[in-house]
Amino acid sequence: MKVSTLFTAAVFAFGLSSYSYATETQIMVRAKAVDAKFIGTSVGGVKAVIEDAETGEILDQGWINGGTGSTTTLIKEDIKRGQALTTEKTAGYIATVDISTPRLVRIKLVGPYGYRQSLQQASMTTWIIPGKDILGDGIVLNMTGFIVDGWTRVLEGGQVDIYTKAAMLCGCPIYPDGLWDPKNYEATAIIMQDETKIEEVSLTFTGPVGMFSGKTTITKPGHYKAIVYLFDKSTGNVGVDRTMFEINEQ
Repeated sequence: MKVSTLFTAAVFAFGLSSYSYATETQIMVRAKAVDAKFIGTSVGGVKAVIEDAETGEILDQGWINGGTGSTTTLIKEDIKRGQALTTEKTAGYIATVDISTPRLVRIKLVGPYGYRQSLQQASMTTWIIPGKDILGDGIVLNMTGFIVDGWTRVLEGGQVDIYTKAAMLCGCPIYPDGLWDPKNYEATAIIMQDETKIEEVSLTFTGPVGMFSGKTTITKPGHYKAIVYLFDKSTGNVGVDRTMFEINEQ
């Protein structure tokens, strides 16, 4: 009886020590738009998933929310090595993982969720050490792209007006002489029918903020698709939206 009691106590102690060996470790995760600011609440947030890179086990997940950060710090001034880029109001998600040994994790981001047609994904791997929190600016993943929202209007005689409302992926505005000037971007609509390209239509900035438009004439009846894109050659940012329209018999 005494031996059995000692054995039970030893097993319990071993289990308790094994359980307590797992250490809660925090990781600040942020998403930043290429050539712009942090992505957060104003564009619907970004989904963050932290998983074991080798097994796929999800260790934590949540939403990046908050502000876009300081325009002066991020855009107007040169960034110095080691300089803090964020404040307590800057968009981020503090992930909490319970690990007992160093783990190679994969951080996956998808967003912005307020503009499903403009969803982008970014991911990276990194080692996490038990008890070694990564806070402050944390781990910042860059996300490429633009928010692009396109639509059309069909008038008599087959005139098709094409419009798009565009912004940086963080929601930052595009307007003349601003920090994100429309003259730096190419805006175009590709007209398709049955997956065949019919023509390309250049879109010009019509303002006041983020608006581009153009027009063409199509006389052949049928269903068409306009693929509208914004492209920045200098950064590689691309945003795309697709919209359908119909030309009726005249």
